[in-house]
Amino acid sequence: MEALRGAVNDIADVIGVPAAGVFFLFTLLLSIPLCYVLKDLLDGRPAFQKHLCFTLIGLGLSYLNYGIDCGHYIISLLVNFALLRLVGGTQLSVALSFLFNMGYLLAAYYCVSTDGYDIIWTTPHCIITLRMMGIAFDLFDGQTPKEKLSKDQQATCISKAPSLLELFSATFFLGGHFAGPQFSFKMYLDFIHEQGVYKAIRGKDCPDRLTPTLKAAISGIVIVLFFAACNPFLNPDIIASSEFEHLPILEKVAKLSIFGVLFYFKYIGFWLITESICMAAGLGYNGTDENGGHKWDALVGVHVYDLLTTYKYRVIIRSFNLTTNLWTARYIYKRCRFLGNRFLSQGISLFFLAVWHGFYPGYFFCFMLEMIYVIAEDQVINLCDKVPVLKALTSSPAAQVPLYIFLKAFNMFFWCYAILSFNYLRVSKVHYVWSQYYYVGHVVYGTWFLVYFTLIVPRLKKMAKTEEKDKLKKSD
Repeated sequence: MEALRGAVNDIADVIGVPAAGVFFLFTLLLSIPLCYVLKDLLDGRPAFQKHLCFTLIGLGLSYLNYGIDCGHYIISLLVNFALLRLVGGTQLSVALSFLFNMGYLLAAYYCVSTDGYDIIWTTPHCIITLRMMGIAFDLFDGQTPKEKLSKDQQATCISKAPSLLELFSATFFLGGHFAGPQFSFKMYLDFIHEQGVYKAIRGKDCPDRLTPTLKAAISGIVIVLFFAACNPFLNPDIIASSEFEHLPILEKVAKLSIFGVLFYFKYIGFWLITESICMAAGLGYNGTDENGGHKWDALVGVHVYDLLTTYKYRVIIRSFNLTTNLWTARYIYKRCRFLGNRFLSQGISLFFLAVWHGFYPGYFFCFMLEMIYVIAEDQVINLCDKVPVLKALTSSPAAQVPLYIFLKAFNMFFWCYAILSFNYLRVSKVHYVWSQYYYVGHVVYGTWFLVYFTLIVPRLKKMAKTEEKDKLKKSD
């Protein structure tokens, strides 16, 4: 074990990344062949054996990464098990689960987090936090008549509290413990019991999963290696350095855009690798398409092509960290429908995500800008649809290429501008890097809202009244 850690430290020194990150990546890569072999060995076995196997292997690898700190997971699971058994299925259980799990996670952040990104025991614990709260919601939904539930709730609800072993198994399952993805407990039970879509992948009937597994894994590895190779030349420390301050503004803009792409690549690589783990285990199976082809996209974490080619903020958001976004939509956004305000529900959801990431102001700045960008984008799209001149211009075939280039460059820069706060976290650091760009994101979007609400909205209202009068004249 010491020899392995020594080798990991040597690799980390060469590529300039923390040793914990290299060991973390090694664990994920090891999980791919492990899950592939376990799928074949455990097919048709009793559920108890599968739960026990996933628990012991996952806990063992977690201990190799985090040592005695794995005890925090066990404490959390024992408390959640008690809550589900004693008051599970009630509103009280949902509230207590939320308070305990978020409270434990935030207390951990407060006690052990530093100014950087720490790959420590809190990394899996934030995944566990969402999973435990999701189970509390699902059990609550399971006590509600099915006709009162949405299709989404019907697909995820459970009628009885899980056993302690089931909780441990779902938590330490290699395909979801270290870096996600999020999946419902009902989905995991179907996988364990080989029910639903998982009937089609039992034993020798299992379609080819090696090809999609290798495709996702190799893509993820290549992207992570590319990030590691580029990181020494354009890492966050460079943008926050005093030397960066004296660069020409156009060079600063170019470097920020490159930094933003590399920032994404780090996460894209890990999402693809965790996706491949779930494919290897069989959990990523998603039935067949209209042509009878087998799909392995049940737990896709990122749509790489859409993310890298789109010029729309909404598509960016919908293209990455998909399972976490789905969890937030399912358990936060849709549960706020009683408020009767879509923007308020969206704001609460983004605030929750910021808190879930930690206490640092940078998280809140980033999600706040994300919401501002989306609102402004919707306003621009609505304006182009209602003003004939703009509609003709944006729909003109001749304008498509230059318009795409402009919007892609515009959105990439401002999205990367928001990401700066997610990376630097502290107010002083965020202020320093934003001041290098003269707070242009705040100025541009602040000016847009001022112009929109003082000049454009009154004009649109006037146009609507004129159209209404014209319609009445024609009807007369």
